[in-house]
Amino acid sequence: MNLSTKAIRKQVWVDLLIFFREPFFALPILFLPGLFFVVYAGAMAKSAASMEGFGQYIPIYMVLVVFLTVFFNIGMQYVTDKQSGIFKRLLLSPVRLSNLVLTYAIKGMLISVLGFIEMIAIAALVFRIPLSEHMPAVFLAFVIIAAVMMLISLSLHGFFKNTRQQMPVAIIGFQYVLFASGMILPVEQMPKILQYLVYINPVYHMNLVLLRVWFGRPQNWVNLLALAAWVALSLVFLWIQKRRPMDRS
Repeated sequence: MNLSTKAIRKQVWVDLLIFFREPFFALPILFLPGLFFVVYAGAMAKSAASMEGFGQYIPIYMVLVVFLTVFFNIGMQYVTDKQSGIFKRLLLSPVRLSNLVLTYAIKGMLISVLGFIEMIAIAALVFRIPLSEHMPAVFLAFVIIAAVMMLISLSLHGFFKNTRQQMPVAIIGFQYVLFASGMILPVEQMPKILQYLVYINPVYHMNLVLLRVWFGRPQNWVNLLALAAWVALSLVFLWIQKRRPMDRS
């Protein structure tokens, strides 16, 4: 095992220890998705024709939880650590910036997988909702979607120097994702000009991809190409940030 791998493992372990030692930060991320899912499932189950029909809402909620935990919370911590000077102190040590970013990604993925297990357990054990016949593929698709969401989050939050810059954009972004993803209002019922805002929303395409995997349907290449474009754009953003000198103020 080389020094880089050891450094990453140690940094991830330290981050997880710090994460779980802050209950007011850790508990909402770990348990609120499950609590909200109980409330959400209880309300939607009443309006669904059957519990089998409710199963279509599970992938939608999974994507929403990935956005809240990976994009919003991990992205906010990324900016907060940068603002507090943690990046500068670590860059003076043997730790490389790429290793530091990788630790955020690993922690975000672990939290996402925990949320996946939490939601599936609640759906199966509490509400007795029939799960997908393609659960291994659903889990793999979920992990890939969470990884793409993490990449987008880190690439966008990398442009912010402090939380004053990040918070307004995060609030607007949350509203955009909520109302321009097809989760609340069907895209077909929107004005034509607003539909274009939906089609460039990565969460919209993530939702459709996971829904198709859940029901075992063939994928639409438009959704896959849209996510591939977001991955490429995120890599360009990270390349720009890597070439930009670290703020020393």
